[in-house]
Amino acid sequence: MKFNFLKLSPKSTHTREKFLLGAILAERYGKELRAEYRFCPARKFRADWYIPSLNALVEYEGIFSAKARHTSVTGYSADCEKYNLASIMGYRVLRYTAKNYAQVTADLDELEQDLKVGGSV
Repeated sequence: MKFNFLKLSPKSTHTREKFLLGAILAERYGKELRAEYRFCPARKFRADWYIPSLNALVEYEGIFSAKARHTSVTGYSADCEKYNLASIMGYRVLRYTAKNYAQVTADLDELEQDLKVGGSV
């Protein structure tokens, strides 16, 4: 069974936690949620997920896997460049790992509440 909203299957090389994070987001935002979102036309940078109503990019950091490019100097630097560019462009960037992915629900609740009262989180 293929899960198109995640652009990965439960048997893929991606972690179970990334799959679960995507499932949480898909359940909450449905068809609004965009996977593998290319947020800068001039660059090849992509976010794992994008939530248009919140203008939020959600990233899963695979730092706990054996092949974690996120922990090499080159990979980490590229991630910093990507997240800085996203912030400069006005996106909210939420980042999660295998240890804290379940926190996304509380973070999104807080972000949505702040936006309802006119905040600028």
